[in-house]
Amino acid sequence: MPSQHRLSTDHAANFDFTLRTALLGTAAVAHTRIPSIHAVRTPRLIRQAEDSVYALELCRRGLIGTEQSGTQMAAAVGQWVVHDSCRPHSLWSVPEGQRDPVAVALTVPKSVLGLDEATVAPLLTGPLPGDSGIGGMLTDVVARILREPDAFGPADAPRLGEVLRDLVAAMFAHELDAGRLLPEETHTRALILRIQAFVLTRLGDHDLTPGTIAAAHHISVGYLHRLFRQDGRTVAGWIRTQRLERARRDLADPAQRVTPVQTLAARWGFTHASDFSRAFRRAYGTSPRDYRASSHHQGTHG
Repeated sequence: MPSQHRLSTDHAANFDFTLRTALLGTAAVAHTRIPSIHAVRTPRLIRQAEDSVYALELCRRGLIGTEQSGTQMAAAVGQWVVHDSCRPHSLWSVPEGQRDPVAVALTVPKSVLGLDEATVAPLLTGPLPGDSGIGGMLTDVVARILREPDAFGPADAPRLGEVLRDLVAAMFAHELDAGRLLPEETHTRALILRIQAFVLTRLGDHDLTPGTIAAAHHISVGYLHRLFRQDGRTVAGWIRTQRLERARRDLADPAQRVTPVQTLAARWGFTHASDFSRAFRRAYGTSPRDYRASSHHQGTHG
């Protein structure tokens, strides 16, 4: 959910605004047309908050100004700014002539991104491009969601949230890898994120191996293993976890209840049904078929 701020405005007497929102699993998006405001995220609001999120704002008209971590910056039309809900910050908007500022907001919980705060911190100090590259892809997806809300059903919401999560992670990884205002030690983390983004788009590839991953990133297999060991992981273990999680999601999806379990397993790179069943039981304490039956029963009677 969006983080809370203390608001002030010079237009209190005739405050007129437009707000469209969409909740997408753990993510949320919003389109706002609002008179010039000043929003402050205070230490008190931070202490009262239950969730920790990254809040991204895209300037669509006017100008967005912000201050956090002692740094001021401005985002023009087509640029994203990133806020950490656990850090005090302020945000203000400037109209375009007589036309109210327009912005798009996106919030993603830190927990689903899996990035440590120190890695993301450099991205809080400057605007990120939202009209090209991965930032442009994120802009396009958010815009379509807000423009065509009736095109998506309730079952689509968590899937769209995962798409947004992956795009945000990919944008962060790209910007970190590009070396925007970065200390040298963050480049290794950026490489890990880039590798993970690469893997996540190829989980259904049966030929996805440490060798193919290393070759695609022009590093040795040994170095790839060392990168993952820094986080206490193995390459194969992390890939297996990601595949299992997506298979688990599909098993719980009412729209796929008639799809054979073996088909879902193969979709996510498991070539042998027995191997998938054993791995699933180890991870979740139940068989794939029992998990599917339980999920659908809860969805019907919960």
